[in-house]
Amino acid sequence: MLSVLAMRRPAAALMMLALVVGACGSPQASSSTAPSASAPASASAAASPSASAAGSPSASAAGGGEGGTLIGAWVGPCCNGNDWITPMDPGGDAHWFDKIYGRLTTFEVLDPAKQAADFDANSGVYGKLTGDLAESWDISSDNLTWTFHLRKGVTWHDGEPFTAKDVKFTVELCDNPKNTMKPCYYNAPTDGVVGVQDYKDGKATEITGIKVVDDNTVSFTFTAPSASFPTNISELFILPEHTVSKIPPEQMKESDYWKTSQIGTGPFKWSKYTPGESTELVRFDNYWRGKPKLDGIIRRHFKDPAAALIAFDAGEIQFTYLTADEVARERENTNAVVLPGNSGVDNGISLNRTNHPEFAKKEVRQAMLYAIDRQSIVDNVYGGAANIVPCLYGLPNLTGGLAPTGYDPAKAKELLASVNVDLSKLGELPFDTYYADPLSANVMTAIADNWKTNLGLSVKAMPLENVAWQKYYYADGKSAVSFWGAANGPTGDRGYNYFATDQAYPTGGNGVANDHYSNPQVDKLLKDARSEFDPAKQDALYQQVCQITQDDLPNLYLWQSVRFHVVSKKVGNFIAIPAAGGGSYYDAAELWTINP
Repeated sequence: MLSVLAMRRPAAALMMLALVVGACGSPQASSSTAPSASAPASASAAASPSASAAGSPSASAAGGGEGGTLIGAWVGPCCNGNDWITPMDPGGDAHWFDKIYGRLTTFEVLDPAKQAADFDANSGVYGKLTGDLAESWDISSDNLTWTFHLRKGVTWHDGEPFTAKDVKFTVELCDNPKNTMKPCYYNAPTDGVVGVQDYKDGKATEITGIKVVDDNTVSFTFTAPSASFPTNISELFILPEHTVSKIPPEQMKESDYWKTSQIGTGPFKWSKYTPGESTELVRFDNYWRGKPKLDGIIRRHFKDPAAALIAFDAGEIQFTYLTADEVARERENTNAVVLPGNSGVDNGISLNRTNHPEFAKKEVRQAMLYAIDRQSIVDNVYGGAANIVPCLYGLPNLTGGLAPTGYDPAKAKELLASVNVDLSKLGELPFDTYYADPLSANVMTAIADNWKTNLGLSVKAMPLENVAWQKYYYADGKSAVSFWGAANGPTGDRGYNYFATDQAYPTGGNGVANDHYSNPQVDKLLKDARSEFDPAKQDALYQQVCQITQDDLPNLYLWQSVRFHVVSKKVGNFIAIPAAGGGSYYDAAELWTINP
C-alpha cells in the first residue's frame, strides 16, 4: 500500500494574466513531453558532482500595482485543507506553505507564459533545479559528501538570522521518533546519511553525518553516494530552530505554535488562523528576494472545489482548483484564465491485505486491474486529459517503454479462478477516498461498475474529509479498498519512499499501520539507483523497479491526469502548476499583484 501525499525567472517569462487564453482544444496529457524533457535534465544536473545553482536576477512585476489582498481556495485533490497547519507533513498543501517557508532547493516552472497564453499543459510542469535557501552546492571527490552554501542575509519572520543550524535541526526533528508531526516523507532522501539510524534508534543525540561547517554552510555525508540528493531534498521545508525547538517533540503536531505564531523565511508571514474558515498571511517586508507587492494572502476554507468555484464566479475569491469537467465553462469566463498542467500524480487504488487476505494474492490484485476499463474512463470521464501508466512512474525515461496492463475481463476471471477466489463472497466493501469532487465520484462509480460486472465484487464509495481519511487510512488501518492520488517527482526516487521496506509507515510512506509492501529485489534496485550518477544507468534501475512492481502490484496504478487552476484576470504575475504533492517550485509570489 502506498502513502499519498509535488525559480528565478526573467520578467519576460512571468505570465501576464491580462493575456487572453487562446481558443485551443482540451489539453491532452503527454507522457512524451511533460515533464519528461525537463525532469531528467534537472535530475542529472543535480546528480552531477559539479552541480550548483545560483539565484537569477530578480524578476520585475509585469502588471498591476502594489497593495491589496489575494483571496484564494487551496482546495481539491491538491490540498489537505485550511485546518492542516503543520509544514513538515504538508502533502498537497506545499503550494500554500511555500508562501511561509523556504527549502534548500526548488524548481523553475518550464514556461508559465506559454502555459497561460496557449493553454499548454506541457508547459505547466517542472523546469530545471535551482537554489532557494541554498545558493549553491557541490560534492566531495569521493561522492559521499554534499555541501550546501546557504544564502547570506536571509532572516526569519521575527528578524532572527537563518543559519545552517536550522537545516540540521529540521532534518533531526523529522527523524526524531518522538516527533508527532509524522510521517515526514520529504526527509526520506537523508536516510542514507551517516548516523541517521543510530539517531532514529535513540543510540545518538544527533545525526553525526550532518555538519554545521559555519553559519552559511552545511554538509551531508552519506554511507554510499546519493546522486540525486539536491533534487530529492527539494520538498523539505526548513524550520526555525530557535522557536520550534521549544516544543516537546511528542507535542509537535498539536502545538498551538502552528495556530498562532509559526514563522518561516518565505514572502508572507502568519497573521490569523480561524479554524474551519480561513488563514490570513501578511507580507514580509524583509523577504530576501524583495518586498512582496501584495499586502497579504487569505486562504478561505471550502468543503470541496464546487463550492470554491461558486465563490470564484461570484468574485469572492481570485484563485481556486478546477476539476476537468468545469474547464470548458470557465474558459468561456472572460474574467478568468485557466492554467493547465500535467499533474505527475498517479491516481491509484490500494487493497488492504491484512484486513482482507484475498488481496494478499498477487493474482487477485492483477485481476482487479484487468477488470477496469481504464481507457474508457480516461476518454469518457477525463475527456482524454490523462495518461494510463504501467506502474508508479509515468515519465518515459523511468518506464522504459513498458506498456500498461490492458482491459481484459476474461483474463481477470481466469486469474481469480487460478487461486480459487470468489470476490462476490466479500459482500459490499467500503471504497474510501478523500476526494470530494463530482469528477472523482464519477470515476469511482465507473470502477465500481467494472468490478461488479466483471468480477462480481461490490464496493460502495465512502468519501471522507481529508483529516478523517488520514486517520482512517493510515493510523487506524481500517481501509479495505481506497482511491487516492500519489505524487511522483522528477526522478524515480519517490519510489524509495513508497516501496522500500525500511520506509514502512510510520517511518515513511510505504503502506499503513497494518500493511506495507516489501520486496528485497526492489529495495536493492532503489538503493543502487540512489548511488548511480550516470542518468541513463539510474533510469535503467528505475525501469526495473517499474517492471517488478507492475507484476507485484503493491497498488493498482491507474493514470496521471492533467489538472487545472483558475485565476482571476485581476491578478498579475501569478504562477501555479499542479505539481505532484503540491510541488516544489518557485512561483514568484513576491511579484503577484491584484487590481481592484
